[in-house]
Amino acid sequence: MRILTLLAISLSSVSIASAQTVISAVTDAASYAPRVAPGSLASIFGSNLASGTAQATGFPLPSSLAGATVFVNSSKVPLLYASPTQINFQVPSSLGAGTANVYVTRGGGNSLPFTFAVTVSAPGIFQDTSNHAVAQNASAGYTLNSSSDPAATGSVVVVYMNGQGPVSNPVADGSPAPDSPLATATGAWAATLGGVAATVQFVGLTPGFTGLAQANIQIPSGLGTADYPLVISVGGYLSSSAMLSISGSATAPPTFLTSVGRLNFANDPTSYVQIYGNTTYVCGTNRIQVIDTSDVTNPLYVGEFGDTDLNGNGGKCTLNTSTSQPILVDIVGPASAQFFAVYTVANPTQPVKLVEQPTGNSPYDFLQELNFIGTTGFTTTSWYTFGANNAITSQQGDVLAWDFATLFPALVSAMSYNGTPASSNAYVRPNALPISTTNLLYAASTTGSGASTTGNAALDVINVSNIQSLQGVTRVSVANSTIFLGFGYDNTLLMLAGNTASFRNPGVPDFNITGNLTITTMDMINVDSPYEITTIQTNVSTMGTYSVQPLGPGSDLFAIINNPPSTDVTGPGNLMIVDASIPTAPVLYPFQTQFGISGFAATASLQYLLVPDVNGLTIYQVSIPSS
Repeated sequence: MRILTLLAISLSSVSIASAQTVISAVTDAASYAPRVAPGSLASIFGSNLASGTAQATGFPLPSSLAGATVFVNSSKVPLLYASPTQINFQVPSSLGAGTANVYVTRGGGNSLPFTFAVTVSAPGIFQDTSNHAVAQNASAGYTLNSSSDPAATGSVVVVYMNGQGPVSNPVADGSPAPDSPLATATGAWAATLGGVAATVQFVGLTPGFTGLAQANIQIPSGLGTADYPLVISVGGYLSSSAMLSISGSATAPPTFLTSVGRLNFANDPTSYVQIYGNTTYVCGTNRIQVIDTSDVTNPLYVGEFGDTDLNGNGGKCTLNTSTSQPILVDIVGPASAQFFAVYTVANPTQPVKLVEQPTGNSPYDFLQELNFIGTTGFTTTSWYTFGANNAITSQQGDVLAWDFATLFPALVSAMSYNGTPASSNAYVRPNALPISTTNLLYAASTTGSGASTTGNAALDVINVSNIQSLQGVTRVSVANSTIFLGFGYDNTLLMLAGNTASFRNPGVPDFNITGNLTITTMDMINVDSPYEITTIQTNVSTMGTYSVQPLGPGSDLFAIINNPPSTDVTGPGNLMIVDASIPTAPVLYPFQTQFGISGFAATASLQYLLVPDVNGLTIYQVSIPSS
């Protein structure tokens, strides 16, 4: 009999009284994603979960290990492994999609119930601590796939995974899957390697194991010798990526990012980053976490703050060191009742809240971000009205100036229409970017207005030299994109991430963006009149790309983060690299797909890129390929 042993990670959390059994997280057991599927393997993280460490040794799997018993919706579940900080269990096959409650009993006491997400399928790839997939080279004697033993193009690999969803031959919980007939996943399969489609020959349960699944994948041609991110989808749900080692005759992609440091901690589903010297702030929806990054190879968890202020409604945070004392400002929602939470970071590791300042009444809600020029903060808004059947009736986007000189923000002005399209607020404005050493602000937008969301992507150029009277200068639109969402620039090259579709109208079942990523390069040697170089439409389905970070200087390399596609709204985001060294032909390189990837930040030297995800923070060293 074979019992699967799972890797363990540790997630930092608030200290708890030693005698109390506490659940801090429930994740997929393969990739530690924040959702699970019925019948799959899951992990509980917490404190004092069991009296010792034990592993199941036979079938059917036991319901108690090391003094711990796990209940899901009041029913005992099979256990594979138990320790004081982690328990691995099988999710009941009878669960439906939605949420479920889990609690642990130990020594006559119970933990508090913990709610976790359940989806029809939740594919997760088993991986080692270096993000390499647990896979065997089936065409080469089932050796373990690694950089020293890669799979040749055209060969088949067996990738071990979890969360395949419903199968053709259901297996009783706690029992091993049979050899015949095989338990084959009934959802549609697909896979990509480095963004290239790969043939999937089989997805289903691995015979002799409980809850373990496998995907038999044929390596596509046209790949060079390198490690490539593998993403598997089942039933429309995406896995996070894991690296697979390939050998091939084609040119291998450049190595732009190399992981040099990692810190695991329980993070929020979305978060953004600000770096202040050797201190990094990871701003999530519920809290702001403080990380000591003085040693990038060994980041240290310092603490967290803002819990009672953010209360699940935290947004993007911004650092300003031009004010009388350095401040960190977070936009806190909900969107229709926002306020600025302002913290002094004069002592970087011990921020202190100065003020909660309401942003004002509609129409100046739905703030998207905060950018500073000196002590003046600039925000854009992006909102729409809708009527019957969720049909959009109007779209609006303002540009606002805020005075932070006293550290207590005050609204100075909102841009008024001056005859140029760039000054009209009849268009959404999902992002803005100050242009360094100028008094210009670029705003991402679309020509779609009113009830129509089928316009062209637009870049608005705004003069902010007089903050009492913001002036629209010009609007640049492009034909192969419907909306711009995020941008960054390197010297005189502007990189804009857009989408082939704008907000869904009518908003059924939601108002998400439903198209594919577009990439536009613009020449901004004349900053007040940038012009399009090229726009390409990719095959990357995404609800939006709001985060763009240049990796220069002068390299014309950009990191971008995509939201998941509208077909998997709770799925993972994508970290990708765009090489625009040939501005007329930018090249997109998928790098990592991970839950909770939403924002990032580069150090002042642009030597390191800091990327948070739902399970912590990774620090990458940036490598600029020689020309």
